[in-house]
Amino acid sequence: MESKKWIYENYEFDNRVSNLMWTVSGDYDDNMDRGEKSFISENVALYHAVTAGGRRKYIKWDSVKKYVISRYRAGFDKDILLGLIGLGSDVLIEEKLIAERPGIYDIRKKAYDDVLMNYYNLHTDNLIEKTRHAMVLQKIGKMPRVDVETRNLMNDLNALSDRDDTIEFLRGIEDIYVDYFPLFVNADGEIIDENGNPKGLRGDFSDFMLEELFDDPADEDIEASVEEIAEALLGETKSDATMAGADKDNRILRVQEEDLEKIYEKVSYYYGNSFLSSAEVRKLENRVCRGEHGNCRIHMTDGVIRSESENEFQQKYVRRHQAKNIDVYRANYKVCKRNINKLKESMARTLVQEETKDTIPSDSGAMVANKLWRVGRSSNNKVFVKTIDNDKGSFVVDILMDSSGSQRRNQSSVAIQAFLLAQALTLVGIPNRVMGFSSFLDYTVIKRFRDYESPLSQNENIFEYFCSGNNRDGLAIRAATEDLIKRKEDNKILIVLSDGRPNDIKVGKGQKESLDQAYRGRVAITDTAREVRTARQSGVMVLGVFTGREQDLMAEKLIYGKDFAYIKDINRFSDLVIKYLKQIILN
Repeated sequence: MESKKWIYENYEFDNRVSNLMWTVSGDYDDNMDRGEKSFISENVALYHAVTAGGRRKYIKWDSVKKYVISRYRAGFDKDILLGLIGLGSDVLIEEKLIAERPGIYDIRKKAYDDVLMNYYNLHTDNLIEKTRHAMVLQKIGKMPRVDVETRNLMNDLNALSDRDDTIEFLRGIEDIYVDYFPLFVNADGEIIDENGNPKGLRGDFSDFMLEELFDDPADEDIEASVEEIAEALLGETKSDATMAGADKDNRILRVQEEDLEKIYEKVSYYYGNSFLSSAEVRKLENRVCRGEHGNCRIHMTDGVIRSESENEFQQKYVRRHQAKNIDVYRANYKVCKRNINKLKESMARTLVQEETKDTIPSDSGAMVANKLWRVGRSSNNKVFVKTIDNDKGSFVVDILMDSSGSQRRNQSSVAIQAFLLAQALTLVGIPNRVMGFSSFLDYTVIKRFRDYESPLSQNENIFEYFCSGNNRDGLAIRAATEDLIKRKEDNKILIVLSDGRPNDIKVGKGQKESLDQAYRGRVAITDTAREVRTARQSGVMVLGVFTGREQDLMAEKLIYGKDFAYIKDINRFSDLVIKYLKQIILN
């Protein structure tokens, strides 16, 4: 396989690709997006130029890109959405192109032959990859043997061929997304809208798109910048990028400082205003954004629902996730209620035991008058008692939830686990704070669901929890510890609910700055483990509650050592949590 340099640092070939795209589209003022270029072979690169031109000719491609950006910000899985748009747009334009220019058939044939030769995901459970492979075979005249779900998805994508209107095409893509990769369901497993009706994703799709597409012209530069830093639109599969040694594998982005500043202005719009003043944010960043996190920023918010926000779409989106989490909780209400009561009783019993005072006979201490007769008459001359104080002091707890996209499959489960803990702690009278964290560019966004002294009713805010973006666990733990160690309580506990997969991009401001490997893999695990050790050295007891896949257990062990709980069965949640809480308290 050839390298990226072979194709795109060859001026003549690059010019040929661009000219082919311009010829097909008829628009010489437009350029191919980074993600539309192929690194597989010359044949595939040429055919991608053809399809890029076709998309611009038959689809309002700027509308598609803005749609992707808006849905990505709302929490859609970008890889799934881009995969569906790529497959669907090819269905929409390919036959039109071939009818108009029959020579394109031969270009497509050579490209698909190269794609099949370099396909690395033949044995996969990924529905998009299975469908992509099957549709390529179908287009070269073969009848692929596929499972029912893949066949149905192929049929639904092929049915988009007659949707010439871009809005209708995107409506079809969204319907397919919801049908095969549902975002929110009710207790009966039905897809519901913002009113809880088992229907489509939203009622008035076109009005929303018009509002997004004809926004304030000042936002155009921001939208373009977000497009540039997003991973490839309609590019190679993940395996293709890896095999070709693409730079994006390191997840390092270079963005001009002025573009970043424009984008940062949007953070409050999409995540809610900060509950800290600008001066307080700067002080916090000066303390925690160092070392591995030197280029990062912090955004502390109560979210778009509970802080001033004009983003009505995001508010509706969060409320839908809130409704989904509550529905799952209600469907398991008896089990959850039992766990709350067991946790409350166990915590109260443990703390009461710790607060008891024992008295033992002694040679010194407080005199016991009715034992004075022993003096000179008995070998047991201990007429004093000494009080042993078992009170280890008061407790305070922070609960920190990984809110990144990798937690999406466990979203309601994680929200419920945090809610159970917060309910039990609050009922016992232990101050506790609950927060979630995720990343947007080089911002670590920390959302506060309840504060230490919040009333019991505020625990329901935890159901606002939803998952999107990346996660910089080390920085989130450092920021949480910064406040926790200032508390007056004697014993401070940090409980982190995560999947053991810290993973974030690294943003370079400008082109000259040298960057190391992005925040992922060994780098991220080592940093997170270091922050856990630092927190423990500062007097914070740290417990990890593992919410991920079994293959990531080793990473969790490396990060939290022996103080982590892996809870597969919600029925055993209270027993396991109290077991590990007792363990870290005794230690």
